[in-house]
Amino acid sequence: MLAKVYDHEVQVFVSNGSRAHFTIREMHELYASWQMWVLVLVGFFVMATGHPVTLPQFDSFWARLSFWFIALFFYLVLSMVYALTTCRIWRSIFGGPIPLILLSFPLVLASTYLTAGMLTVLFEPGKPAFGTMTWQMNVRNVFVAHVFETVALLWLLPAQRARKAKVSAGRDITLAGRKVGLAQIVRVKAAEHYLEIHMSDRVEIIRERMATFLDQVRPEDGIQTHRSHWVARQTAHSLAGSKLSLTDGEKIPIARGRLEDVRTWISEHADTGELA
Repeated sequence: MLAKVYDHEVQVFVSNGSRAHFTIREMHELYASWQMWVLVLVGFFVMATGHPVTLPQFDSFWARLSFWFIALFFYLVLSMVYALTTCRIWRSIFGGPIPLILLSFPLVLASTYLTAGMLTVLFEPGKPAFGTMTWQMNVRNVFVAHVFETVALLWLLPAQRARKAKVSAGRDITLAGRKVGLAQIVRVKAAEHYLEIHMSDRVEIIRERMATFLDQVRPEDGIQTHRSHWVARQTAHSLAGSKLSLTDGEKIPIARGRLEDVRTWISEHADTGELA
């Protein structure tokens, strides 16, 4: 269940007019990368050392530093559930990707107001909890967050995917104690207690469960179209009704409940991105 939540995809429009997509898993992996923390530290330095009138909300340097650190913590903790819920609501109403600025600004405001109130009570108890927050500061916080989010989506995330693709090229899948190169696998079919592993030059039948295979692959590797079928990204071609056409001409069934997920996945992950 948790894995399914982590692999849920979010689609957004970035301010430059491009469309970006990411899974919750990808964003959490990005949060843990050193490239992201270099970006965060640069932001901490700028925001904590700037003039209190134009940048942070507090006169004390340590209060300013604490503000941005705690606000980031709240942002990261709330981001997964918030992004999933907001994008589902937006998609149900408008049917497409949500603009990044609209997705993030409520989360940014919630994180900064929570932080400002908490730090005011701790460091400046004589002042109103949100007395330091003004509309100018709110606009600034949303703008700064949007700049960092845009940099992460347009540069850091593609770089992370390129690194992962390089690693995946040499990755092995272990099935029934045997290792099979992931790059060799075209598709997988479950047949009773066995898996048919279709490769470019042969088919191997291994006594194993589909769940064991799925636990070792990621959304960028391929898509499960049906409880009995998995297709590698490099061989998915296009949708034709309730079937997924492959580059070799085969047609793989798609379960009715998975059709929309497959449609979204193929438009973002498949090499051709074609939809019939």
